[in-house]
Amino acid sequence: MTPEFIQRTLTVLRELERQPSTSEQFDALQASRTLLHFILGRGDSGEFTKFVENFGTAPLTPLFSFSTREEADDWLRNHPAPPHGAIIRAANDFYSVADVRELNHRKLLRLPPPEEYGALDAAEDEDEPVPPKPRPGERFSFFELYSRTCHHLHELEKRTSSPEQLEALRTAKISFDFVIHIGEERGFEDYVESIRSARTAPPLRAFASQEDAGAWLMTQPEPPPPAVVAIGNELYAVGYNRRRGQRVLTRIPTQQELAAGTP
Repeated sequence: MTPEFIQRTLTVLRELERQPSTSEQFDALQASRTLLHFILGRGDSGEFTKFVENFGTAPLTPLFSFSTREEADDWLRNHPAPPHGAIIRAANDFYSVADVRELNHRKLLRLPPPEEYGALDAAEDEDEPVPPKPRPGERFSFFELYSRTCHHLHELEKRTSSPEQLEALRTAKISFDFVIHIGEERGFEDYVESIRSARTAPPLRAFASQEDAGAWLMTQPEPPPPAVVAIGNELYAVGYNRRRGQRVLTRIPTQQELAAGTP
């Protein structure tokens, strides 16, 4: 499982788009494919492969341990720069650290132990409120997209018995966890905006090769402002990998690749 694994998953999700029961399920499939293109274009296929293989089974190694949840909350509140995505332990529970500095938002996300997974799956089968669609003009939020998309992907899971489709839907849901794991929620938000921009405006710059584009990128501020550039006949989103502290060019899929049910 490397880039080929993601490509196979994209193919199955495209096939599922031909038969969604609702427009919300169609949107969930398209959002999932966009996210997989983001991971693929970011060069994180190998790490994503390992994450999928070990999801829910790999032992957790906390960066820090605290006697109580209150101590952990105090640490998070007073830390000048919490390590986003790090695992900590408080009493008997594990948590993932979420620190979205642009929004001044910090939170400890509890990670359920393996024995709770079955209970969570059972809870998903109960009638739960459908996550609302964003209101017109509302700022795009990765976390709200995550909640909405996974809800509708689970609805799709309940009406398919194909092992290939079930595996593709599972991978699509895990892709959201992976983006949180590597701390690239804001990077994906910028990527989506770049895709929208590419549909309505010409690219900022055009280059003959990756080398020329890379040389130009190194002259940009850090982090660079979101933009779209052309390299040959392909479009790329200008972004910033906050985890690695690097400017990046992430390929934007073509309209044919994004369209439903296309080869």
